[in-house]
Amino acid sequence: MKKDEKVTIAFAHDVVVDTEFALSMMEIVRQRSSRIGSYHCVEGTGLLTKSRNIIVQHFLDQTTSDWLLMIDTDQRVPLQSFDTLIQAADKNKRPVVSGLVFAAVWNGLSLRPVPAIFIQQPDGGILPYDNYPKNSIVEIAACGAAYLLIHRRVLEEIREKSNPDTRNWCWFQDGPINGNRWLSEDLTFSARVREHGFKIHAHTGALAGHHKTMWLEEPMYDAWAASNQAGTGLEQLM
Repeated sequence: MKKDEKVTIAFAHDVVVDTEFALSMMEIVRQRSSRIGSYHCVEGTGLLTKSRNIIVQHFLDQTTSDWLLMIDTDQRVPLQSFDTLIQAADKNKRPVVSGLVFAAVWNGLSLRPVPAIFIQQPDGGILPYDNYPKNSIVEIAACGAAYLLIHRRVLEEIREKSNPDTRNWCWFQDGPINGNRWLSEDLTFSARVREHGFKIHAHTGALAGHHKTMWLEEPMYDAWAASNQAGTGLEQLM
């Protein structure tokens, strides 16, 4: 990311946010104020997909920032992670860059941390990027939207090429596919990004903690990966 480019930080909330999230946002705004174009929050509508679309629409219509950084309110983003993410971003080469966060899937009584970055399979499906290279920029097929940096031109092009009747909610949409499988709003967004000719990358060194009933972080994933096979324990995601 160029030094003169600005970032709008945006999130949806349901009145209460995680304390660690708030503290990390305060630190980023305090220490990197020259990078921040604006700061925007949307009070939860009860529908995450709707909230994400409201965020994007506001970013495009009400700000002049170059980049939108979407962060969920149960994330903990260290300052170094923020720096790593924005340094990896490039308007032309890497206009969509995800940080690395982990989802939680229970496999029996064992917790399976799942990297929320995904790679393409030969059959066209996607799987979490297990055994990812550490502290590296990697091209991916899809990602979650919990810690995601997007350049303005990507969002503008998706809107410009969408149906005029759906332009206010053309970025994120969720729904059923292939029978009983449900495709989440972040994976449909990833698909639309790629359909419009943009690549998606992740920086595996831009780590954020994800607060569920515990903090999900890379050491927990490393412990899981040391004794489990890549691609296993994912029944709840299918």
